[in-house]
Amino acid sequence: MTFLHQAIEKLSEGGKKGTNKKVPRLKRSRSTVSLIKAAAGKVGATKKEAVQLSSIKVKGEQLAEVQIKDIQEKSTSEGSNSHIKELSKDVSFCESLPSSLDTAASQESKASMDDSALYITASEGSPLHAKDIAPPVQKEEEEEDTKKDLPEGVEDFDLEMKEDPTAVADYAHNIFKYYQEREKKFVIVKYIDKQPDVMRSMRAILVDWMVEVQESFELNHETLYLGVKILDLYLTRIVIKRDSLQLVGSTALFIACKFDERTPPYVDDFLYICDDAYNRKELLAMEIKILKKIDYDLGVPLSYRFLRRYARCAKVGMEDLTFTRYILEMSLMDYDLIDSSDSALAAAALMLSRCIKGQPSWTPTLEYYSGYKVEDIYHLTQTLHSMMCQPPKEHLNTIRNKYSHKVFYEVAKIPIPEKLPL
Repeated sequence: MTFLHQAIEKLSEGGKKGTNKKVPRLKRSRSTVSLIKAAAGKVGATKKEAVQLSSIKVKGEQLAEVQIKDIQEKSTSEGSNSHIKELSKDVSFCESLPSSLDTAASQESKASMDDSALYITASEGSPLHAKDIAPPVQKEEEEEDTKKDLPEGVEDFDLEMKEDPTAVADYAHNIFKYYQEREKKFVIVKYIDKQPDVMRSMRAILVDWMVEVQESFELNHETLYLGVKILDLYLTRIVIKRDSLQLVGSTALFIACKFDERTPPYVDDFLYICDDAYNRKELLAMEIKILKKIDYDLGVPLSYRFLRRYARCAKVGMEDLTFTRYILEMSLMDYDLIDSSDSALAAAALMLSRCIKGQPSWTPTLEYYSGYKVEDIYHLTQTLHSMMCQPPKEHLNTIRNKYSHKVFYEVAKIPIPEKLPL
């Protein structure tokens, strides 16, 4: 029986305190093997690429020669001669490609020459931006878009990021509008009354354990938030027994890992953290059940992603953002908040952290990019404040301990005032 089972059993028997036993900190023993395999794969890939480039070189030379002869036979105009020059350039480009017969030393010298050439070009010439690549026809449309009317006091964050192709600045505002619309598809209702074997405190213990697993496996925060969301979506639709609660939680996190992580943990890893309370067949069967009940739709809008957007637009500092994330992560354990909108929850957490820090609670920029006014999230902010004022519980201390570390600026040690200046 796992410590989580023991804690749940104590709660069901009327126990007041849970156990202090922690999930074992796991080290990913397969990391070394993975690195060796990756290195071996790169060596093999390099050889294949060299052979492919060599064949491309030969084919390119043959094609160019045929085209030059054809043009010489059919045309004698100046325009055709210039075209011949262009094709000869293509041949010279093919000759510059690395051959599988080149030595390692020659390839290294070529690489160093290329690097120096790039350096000289970058220093002497003007840098290349996304706006330089765009065709002239699109420039007029772009100028019209940038002249959009913004409320007074609102900074155009997307315009500032327009030259960064990875920021998709032209679509970012509409993307998050779309996320807010998608929230309506993932509505979670209060389900404890319909779950005779599950209590609010049991869910809190399970989420606290999921945070511990996230830290042990070094998972992304989005993975944790998605795992909790999958858990609640499933419990909204299916009645379960007490002894399968941890199975549902671990499987929900397992699914989230597959969706969000580059290298998700193995099935055996999840069986191990459950202290082998379940077997492989049970976990994979639960995975199928959960995916069917949530219609295989894992593109859930998450409060964590909304918060990242708000913080970037308002240019929130890293320490203040970490404090807001601490508040938001604490809300994962609060059953009373499971039916709250994720976009509103992120906005309320940010407003609460700004109030505690003595900053202006809400700005025109935050109102514009979040779509929420102060009155829209006032009640939710007060609910979060009441949650943060609750005395810490010994068996639910994973998040508090996590954010008490120097890596997270020790934001969990920031005192929470009894009243907010709202």
